[in-house]
Amino acid sequence: MKRRTHEIAEGQLYRKVGRAGSVWEVVAVKADASGAVHARMRSAEEPTTFRTVATEMLLDHHNFQLLGAKKL
Repeated sequence: MKRRTHEIAEGQLYRKVGRAGSVWEVVAVKADASGAVHARMRSAEEPTTFRTVATEMLLDHHNFQLLGAKKL
């Protein structure tokens, strides 16, 4: 499987692959005590909805598609 190797950073937008195709903004990237790196994300459609996913999920093109960075 081919992996994307870009760095995940705050402000990036990702579209969830699948029917719904919801858009999520990375608001924080942190490592836990075991060293696993996770991204805290906010829904673009529902700004009060958050989820935390392993960064490996964001790098897997079967799960998420990078759209770019949020414009300020």
